[in-house]
Amino acid sequence: MSIAYNPLVIAANSMIIVPAIVLLLLVAVIYLLKWLLRASPEIEKTEPYKKIPFESANPPKGVGKGKVSFQYFGYLVMFLAMEPAVVLLTFISIVPRTLIFHAILLYLILILVFAPLLAYAAYESKRIKNWILD
Repeated sequence: MSIAYNPLVIAANSMIIVPAIVLLLLVAVIYLLKWLLRASPEIEKTEPYKKIPFESANPPKGVGKGKVSFQYFGYLVMFLAMEPAVVLLTFISIVPRTLIFHAILLYLILILVFAPLLAYAAYESKRIKNWILD
């Protein structure tokens, strides 16, 4: 039996080496894009509002409609409800064939438990008036 087919070597390749290579490639692509898409110094000098913390770097015009305390509450709840489901999908992909039925059943139960939470989050994300401070 070759060392390449050793279970420890296969596990090291799939859980350490390959993710490390993917991470390094991702970081390299990000730095390459950052370098390619850098701003021109001439534009930076002619834009006085570029570094000032306005909404979308635009100067304010008139009075604001109201202060919003926590406008994105619904989206936060949606993220917190969906994150375990996405993580469980990765575990389902590595489950042995003998346990795949139980893993899928667990995933479906998780979806059923989180469905009301997702519905509530979608409802709350549309009710912005409740979060305006006046």
